[in-house]
Amino acid sequence: MAARRMRRSPRDESGPDGDGASTAGAGAGTDATDAGTDRAAGATGTPRAYGYSGRMLTADNSLRTSDGEVSDDRKGDIRFGCSMAGCELDSDTVVFTQIFGDPGEGTYDTCSMLTANQKPGAHPLAASAAGTEICFRDGEGNVGLLVIQVKSTAMPDLGFVRADMTVWKD
Repeated sequence: MAARRMRRSPRDESGPDGDGASTAGAGAGTDATDAGTDRAAGATGTPRAYGYSGRMLTADNSLRTSDGEVSDDRKGDIRFGCSMAGCELDSDTVVFTQIFGDPGEGTYDTCSMLTANQKPGAHPLAASAAGTEICFRDGEGNVGLLVIQVKSTAMPDLGFVRADMTVWKD
């Protein structure tokens, strides 16, 4: 009799402490700013995921990938802005790649592959809507995923993006 393997949904996967730190997607909705890693030194596999929900980006602030905090200045890793050509995410240190597939395809492996060997720069948001998954890799080599919750760009002077962010860290 063959053993059956049950496929677990990404929402069922949690960190070793059962704290909801998921190994897939930003949909976990946890705010793991102070969580540590329980993996043994030298362990291999997918790094631990840290989720940060509801991060609001405007023309006046920025987002730090290291701790998921929104800065009141433009010195963070990820910035939002609008110009005559449209609105975009921008960074001097972060690489962006949008996933044009089914929802939930933004896994560590997918994002790691899509952001390898690229140069930092701007990511236009014209083809992005609520639910869009955008992979990124920061200057420290951490892989992450932004899932857009709200994109308001019709009036560029008042534009903003609210997104959930997952960062996989060793």
